[in-house]
Amino acid sequence: RYWKNLTRPLRPKRKLVALFLLVLTVWLLGTKTLSTSLPHQLRLQQIDWQPIPYTRLGKCESKADGSIYCPDIRSKGSTSLRRAQLVLTRVLRIFDIISKKHGIKYWLCKGTLLGAVRHSGHNPFDDDVDICIPKIDYQTFIKSGVSELPEDIFFQTEDTDVHYKVPPQSGMLGKLRDTKSCYKYCLHSSCKHADGLMIDMLVLEKDSDGNFIELFSHTNWFLRRFIYGPIKRKESDVFPLIEVNFDGFLVPAPREWRKILESYYGDFMSIPYGKSPAFLDTDALRSCEEIVKS
Repeated sequence: RYWKNLTRPLRPKRKLVALFLLVLTVWLLGTKTLSTSLPHQLRLQQIDWQPIPYTRLGKCESKADGSIYCPDIRSKGSTSLRRAQLVLTRVLRIFDIISKKHGIKYWLCKGTLLGAVRHSGHNPFDDDVDICIPKIDYQTFIKSGVSELPEDIFFQTEDTDVHYKVPPQSGMLGKLRDTKSCYKYCLHSSCKHADGLMIDMLVLEKDSDGNFIELFSHTNWFLRRFIYGPIKRKESDVFPLIEVNFDGFLVPAPREWRKILESYYGDFMSIPYGKSPAFLDTDALRSCEEIVKS
């Protein structure tokens, strides 16, 4: 019976799963080979392990009249990595000022939370900023906060960008895009939506027990749905929020940050020296439109 079971034809669904796992394995091996093929010293040279904090390079603050003073300082970055980080710090800081004004609750999550804890700022191996925001606060931001964004920050949703589609079962309902930079995803994949450096807004709903339902935000739908699935976070793991240092600013983080980071990464304080730094193929100084025209 054992050998008979081995030779039994796979069902269609099992064939699909087996095929996907095979493709995934090949892709992961290829990615690892590409990463390790880069000279080790070259990868490390891309990273400024102790960059000058944003707050020592420029101001970003709320003025007495309620307006936001936050000049663009991306050109002060000494590397492409640091320039991209300065762009995203500015976007995050402006969002934080608006959120505090309107009582909007949010917190750093995923790789950005890791960066705040391990690097007191950006995770050099991550290429965006991730924030979690309860659905009710996300709706408040749409109603009261979006109109206060400066012209060079674009709030991207399916309503504001006809070419943008929310990845199914991802929770990434909105993004804050810098309009003067290029993430270059669309340049490589021929999509047409706005593609500046970005903050991902992971919108959280609650289940019947009051737990936050955190959907896995990987771009691959199969991994989101079948491998990882949703994560349930107790409200007491998040609130009351604490503050952590992020590039010189104090920003919200979940109360049980250590527990949450361990659920994501295990030994989260170990630096993956064999991994390539982020932002190697992004452009913090030119928009995608400028790149296409050049």
